[in-house]
Amino acid sequence: MINTTLKTYDEIAPEFSKSHFKPFWIKEFSYFKKLMPGKKVVDIGCGAGRDAAVFVKNKFDYFGIDGSSGMLETAQKRVLGGKFKLMDYYQLKLPKGHFDGFWAAASLLHIPKNKIRKVLKSLRLVLNKDGIGFISVKEKRNLDHGIIKDARYNGLGRYFSFYEKDEFNKILQKVGFKVVKIMEHLETEKAGPSINWLCYFVRK
Repeated sequence: MINTTLKTYDEIAPEFSKSHFKPFWIKEFSYFKKLMPGKKVVDIGCGAGRDAAVFVKNKFDYFGIDGSSGMLETAQKRVLGGKFKLMDYYQLKLPKGHFDGFWAAASLLHIPKNKIRKVLKSLRLVLNKDGIGFISVKEKRNLDHGIIKDARYNGLGRYFSFYEKDEFNKILQKVGFKVVKIMEHLETEKAGPSINWLCYFVRK
């Protein structure tokens, strides 16, 4: 499942970047910026660099990681002021207590539910004592998890885990996070059903 998703992102990186580079998490970024105790931020699943461009523009000490080499190559070309590195979410090689915040927008939803707690515990460790985190996942409707093929990308598949609001909230609390705020962000696409993003702001 993981390899299928990474392979898909490697193949669609340039096309994905063209359609996913306009700033999207505007309200969420504004709130995150107010909560941040400093400027050191790590972007978990930076993709093609959309959010990297926003952080760099706002003069953050930005570091982005992703499991897709194709996405990182695109990000490095589009965001010259960013620092990027290929990294496995399940084996995060990041200094403990180093970052003022982590940003995980639309990335942890690709992690199987039986592995999500391990990744969240690792993310908690990289924050300093006042650190803040942002996570966005898709709200569960009919499907709990699985490979979804996308007609926009020639039917290539990506793995997704979907959550109910309270379901993910409880997971965050069980791994030791304090949930500061939950926002919802309704995205209406040109084709297909709307997506309700569940956005969690957490503190170590």
